[in-house]
Amino acid sequence: MRLPANWPWTIVLLLVILPWLALAGLGGFWLWQNQYLIEGFLTLASFYGAATLLNLWLKHRQIEPFQLPAVQADERWSPAAEAIWVELDKLAEELNPADYPLTDSTRLLQLAQQVIRMVARHFRPKAGQAELDIPLRNILFISEQVSRDMRQLLDERIPFSHLLTIDEGLKLWKWKQKLERGHFIYRIGRMVFSPATAIPAELSVFFQGKVKQYPKGLLEQWLLRTLVKKIGYYAIALYSGQLAPPKLFEPGQPEPAPELKQPLRILVAGQLKAGKSSLINALLGEMRAATHVLPLTDDLTIYKLAQDDSGEVLIFDSPGYGEDSQWFEKEPERALGGFDLVLLVCSATQAGREADALFLTDLRNWFDQRLHRSLPPVLVIVTHIDQLRPLREWQPPYDIQEPQSEKARNIREVVETVAETLHIPAADCIPVSLQAGGDYNIDAIWTALAAKWPESKRARYLRCLPEGRGKEKLRMIWAQMANLIRV
Repeated sequence: MRLPANWPWTIVLLLVILPWLALAGLGGFWLWQNQYLIEGFLTLASFYGAATLLNLWLKHRQIEPFQLPAVQADERWSPAAEAIWVELDKLAEELNPADYPLTDSTRLLQLAQQVIRMVARHFRPKAGQAELDIPLRNILFISEQVSRDMRQLLDERIPFSHLLTIDEGLKLWKWKQKLERGHFIYRIGRMVFSPATAIPAELSVFFQGKVKQYPKGLLEQWLLRTLVKKIGYYAIALYSGQLAPPKLFEPGQPEPAPELKQPLRILVAGQLKAGKSSLINALLGEMRAATHVLPLTDDLTIYKLAQDDSGEVLIFDSPGYGEDSQWFEKEPERALGGFDLVLLVCSATQAGREADALFLTDLRNWFDQRLHRSLPPVLVIVTHIDQLRPLREWQPPYDIQEPQSEKARNIREVVETVAETLHIPAADCIPVSLQAGGDYNIDAIWTALAAKWPESKRARYLRCLPEGRGKEKLRMIWAQMANLIRV
């Protein structure tokens, strides 16, 4: 009979585990012999029961174990920025602190250069040395911001960091390395004093077929990951154009984002006779005259809506389109890329959806080719639901989640068909009636708009960013020239 190749390791395992199994058996026998078996079992069960109840309570209260803070992505970033952030996150997770000691400034500098190079090449793939395709002051700004953030993290999270000198820190680091070399002694001590936790750890080492190294220090790993992600965070913001250093010769933080100075733009689109004008009148509360704001194209009519909490909102009424005539094909840069939220109006009594599908396809393709922008959220407003069968029945409200009548079932069927045809979530398809003197479900539109507001603000931020940065560059040139003349 042939022995398995790993039989020597099996013997090692038996030599390690058998003494503890024998000790457990002898202990149980002693308890039984002295009539303490029941008391011992109850004591053990009480400890495990208390631990189980405490664990359930912590989960119920959602109390998480202690974790050091992680660097999060900016929710306003473009899809291109989100893509490179995923790569940086993967890089940070795979870093081994042993390869980048915190006392080796050369290795840390190389790591920082690697991060900046990754980000630069992502946003400037055609540049020969993409990392150099940025003003020098912006690189200095990255260093300044990362240094500031790391200092704040040390002050807030690391005890005694404000008291330890560099020399004392290096000495502590050397002592840490010496303690790591004595890990074998630690394992022996753990086996003696805590066999319940030591035996599973040793079994894990055995079944993996190799001896594990001492676990990476939580603190040093966190510092290294935080450093990488902080550098990546500011590099993404700068190379994507979403952040700039403070204005020349003026100390302080960067200026407020330029998009706050522009109103949010909502496009109302749809086929002929879908009910776009009736929807706008219902949203505004009464018939409004067009504003005197310069339209994006000659085909658009603009209405102004003031919101106390969200600032000014412009609603653009567009001409109805068909399969052969699309107003947005004349100037797609403005017509498709000039809005922060889209209300697509579809009539429940209109069978053809090809024109609507074509509009959404063109809209999505336009943004897919411009990853520095964000696709605005789309809400589909399904109108004329009062004209569905049975024609004479109209007794709102209707619960389409659990329809109790034929009318409600037909409304739900139309909503699901529109959602499936246009590849829009059913929750973003809102059935309404806009008949004169009897508007129905307009409140649901406002609720949906409020839910989409953060996405709309992100779209507005990325839309206004190039224009705002262009004006900022001109202001800086004038400031530089003015200071040069004074000198």
